[in-house]
Amino acid sequence: MTDKNGDQKTTPVLVTRGSKPSQIADFLSQNDEKKQNVFSSQKPHWIEGTFKSRTPINVPSILTQERVESRPLNGYAVGTVYEDGRRLDIHPGRPEMGSHMTWNGTACDNCPMDCIDLIAYLQAADFSFTRLDLAIDAIGFNLKPKHATRELKYGRCKTRAKTSDRRDDPRQVGYTQYVGDMSSEIYLCIYDKAAEMGTDADHTRIELRTKRGRANKAAREIVRGTDFRSLVVAYADFPSWREWKRVMAATPVKLPSERKETNTERWLLDQCAPSLARVIFLAGNSEFYERFKDEVTRQLVQLSNNRQTVH
Repeated sequence: MTDKNGDQKTTPVLVTRGSKPSQIADFLSQNDEKKQNVFSSQKPHWIEGTFKSRTPINVPSILTQERVESRPLNGYAVGTVYEDGRRLDIHPGRPEMGSHMTWNGTACDNCPMDCIDLIAYLQAADFSFTRLDLAIDAIGFNLKPKHATRELKYGRCKTRAKTSDRRDDPRQVGYTQYVGDMSSEIYLCIYDKAAEMGTDADHTRIELRTKRGRANKAAREIVRGTDFRSLVVAYADFPSWREWKRVMAATPVKLPSERKETNTERWLLDQCAPSLARVIFLAGNSEFYERFKDEVTRQLVQLSNNRQTVH
């Protein structure tokens, strides 16, 4: 196969096995004599969550049912590992814990169906995602994790994350730069995938790791076709890093955090609402309730007219 200039193209090698990753191939000329094959792909690389109490376990029939017992995760009583690598953890004595399922990286690679189709299936089955990792593999771009450290050092990373740890342990292979707190609902990991695999290839992985509410939002986005790169650059972007911009050319799509209920709101719902209901019940009519609503409306009007200070 040749390109429009008559140069011979070579087929890029897939960077992951198992279910087929979404691919973005880019063939660039280094000079007149040499062509460099650069290749990037994206796929989910960790899927975890729970079928909540009273929600039956519902997975695609194409998935293997061959399994063995395994040590359960903390808090669960029964653990099961399937032949494809996914695991199931339950506690028969505590049905409120639901049924917890995990597809780690190996299970995602071994999945007999596209992982995004699997996520869509789980979503339709009322699966609550607690973790979802989205991996982007870049081969041949000279995208070095240490360059991310440099950009962070000189304040050239566009992110709201407050921390940016790195791992460069001589006892472990490779180099990893994190953006964000690993205990938070979302953070970014940029690491030397080639070193992890024991090769000297030019292969870097960019992985957005999401948890809880952000994981469910990420699942919705990728099922509707959002490019993983869009989610990454909305969280952390390196506008001055040339190699990064070549790989991560995408329009940002944010995964906003869920708004947390304030102490005042909890007090109103947990304390005031029951007291108000008791007054109405004892009065035998809704007259006081109507007066209460009228007063709330009057206070809102005053606030909107700046007649009252908001504390």
